[in-house]
Amino acid sequence: MSVTPVSNIPISVDYTGRDYYSLREELIARIQDRIPEWTASDPSDFGVALVEAFAYLGDIVSYYIDRTANEAFLKTAVQRQSILNIAQTYGYIPAGYRQATVDVTFSNSSNTDVTIPEGSVLSGDVVTGDVVDTLYFTTNAEITVDAAVDDVPGTATVSASEGRLVSLFVDGANAYGELIGTSDGSPDMAFELGETPVVDGSITIYIQDGDVYSKWTQVQHLVDYGPSDTVYTTFLNENDTVTINFGDGVSGAIPTAYSEIRALYTVGGGSIGNVSASTINNIYYISGLSEAELTALQGNVTVINEGTGIGGSNPESNDQIRIAAPSSIRSGNRAVSLKDFADIALSVSGVGKANATAAIWTSVTLYISPSRTALDTDAQPGLDDLGDPSAEYLRLKADVEASLADKLLIGTTVTVQPPTYVDVVVNLQYAVLDQYTTAEVEANIKTALLTGFGYTGVNFQDTIYPQDIEFVVQQAPGVKTAKVLALAELGGSGLNTLTGAAGEIYRFTEANLSLSEI
Repeated sequence: MSVTPVSNIPISVDYTGRDYYSLREELIARIQDRIPEWTASDPSDFGVALVEAFAYLGDIVSYYIDRTANEAFLKTAVQRQSILNIAQTYGYIPAGYRQATVDVTFSNSSNTDVTIPEGSVLSGDVVTGDVVDTLYFTTNAEITVDAAVDDVPGTATVSASEGRLVSLFVDGANAYGELIGTSDGSPDMAFELGETPVVDGSITIYIQDGDVYSKWTQVQHLVDYGPSDTVYTTFLNENDTVTINFGDGVSGAIPTAYSEIRALYTVGGGSIGNVSASTINNIYYISGLSEAELTALQGNVTVINEGTGIGGSNPESNDQIRIAAPSSIRSGNRAVSLKDFADIALSVSGVGKANATAAIWTSVTLYISPSRTALDTDAQPGLDDLGDPSAEYLRLKADVEASLADKLLIGTTVTVQPPTYVDVVVNLQYAVLDQYTTAEVEANIKTALLTGFGYTGVNFQDTIYPQDIEFVVQQAPGVKTAKVLALAELGGSGLNTLTGAAGEIYRFTEANLSLSEI
């Protein structure tokens, strides 16, 4: 067999042919340039086997090259750990698990008053699919339940937050919580918390200092602190495990070698805590009571939640992080423009929406609302059932004010305010494709509108055109055409372009959707 000499003419390489079949054909073509009589037509040919093996290897290598390139950028990364790592380099801390809050009512059928101390733990079962989960709620204040009068039980109501302190089931006698590790005196130490999920903002770290334990301070960025500052940061990974990170002796102090490191935190949180009424029905734990005493109390005192839980939310989704993380870079760690105020607020863990306005530069009003995912169903995040600021909002407000404190221009004041929800009325006509029923299409339209214009799809001071509504509806399965007949704020009328005020968020509800078939 003769071999054709290598040509001096450069061979053009098709750099877009990186899959198995393209590589196989390219390799065969290159070989045939040297050995024209080799046809590669016999599958049993060892040469064909080698070509196919190399093509397979090239396909795999090309795949990993693409994946590596994609995972290096926030907009193209798909693995959550990559997105979290990139957000961290931006200085952005995504929101973790937020706990729901609900009012619970105790009833006392005994002839003596009963005091329920703050920190008492209640429980109830939630069924998700075929799985039964037991949720725990901790009371937020001490209350006294009056004795029964003429066989009418005394009652008292108090708020409770979903979750329970880790010390209750790790080491009930230890006020400093769970032992997560011992310092070896090295820089950049990291320790994982033993339980999950962990309520965002609930972690307190204590480090042994001789015979006592000193409380350290959680901060967003260690780089902002000096070598003697007793601070730490937290990181929530893709598996929802929280890591406690300490300084290197330059940015943040290093815990003294051989000292114990303990963590007190609340286990719980998430949208699962937004329970329906009558879910909480058991008194699980009361500090200071033995098991026998607790059993006796349970015979006289019952508990129930008459309303639903609100405010529970899961960690920020990948898409939410992609949108919010760049704001940490844009603000440059200083508040000068109105956009800076909003960006700094969005960089605070748990804040999902922010908008700033000002008539004069020295007096800024900043509107914020909590982060939510598309699976969360509370109607007005940041507000309770009465329309007042929720406990979750008040926590976020304090965090935002603290974050802005060292970033303001001299003489500037900031007022942080909750959102105002404005209900929208929509009257819409539609035509149905032949293969669908009217009921199916109406259900699809409602899903499309309540998803596309749900809390995660709108923002402060939005402008909504009738065409926006029609576009979203026409993407719904079974819709042939759609026409908006009326679009207005609740109490208004006509076909309008809606433009919200600085602190307003438009809210679409099923009750305000009017659908008719053409």
